[in-house]
Amino acid sequence: MNYSDSAKRELINKAKNSVINFNDAEATNVAMETIRSGIDPVDIIEEGFIEGMKTVGDGFESGKLSLMDILTASKTMNKGISLLKPAAISTHEDSCFFGNLMLSL
Repeated sequence: MNYSDSAKRELINKAKNSVINFNDAEATNVAMETIRSGIDPVDIIEEGFIEGMKTVGDGFESGKLSLMDILTASKTMNKGISLLKPAAISTHEDSCFFGNLMLSL
C-alpha cells in the first residue's frame, strides 16, 4: 500500500507530537502504522521523532522544560525508533545504526 504525501505528513506530525507530549502509546502507534503503510521509516525518524526532540530541547534551553522532560521525551522517542530500526535497516541495506545514529554507506 502506498500512502499519499498528506498521510506521510500526518504520521510525521504524530511522531513529533508524541515526543513533545511524552506519549509512548502514540509513538508506538505511529511506528506500527509507518511499518504497515510502507512509508520510509527513516523519514518518520528524522522528520518526526528527531524534530520532536529538537523542539523539547529548545524548550529546555528557554527554561520552559526541565531535564526530566528531556529524559521523558527521549524515552518516548526511543520507543518509536526501536520499532522502526529493523524496517529502516531492511529498507536501507547500505546503512547501519549505532544507537540512534544511522549512517549511510
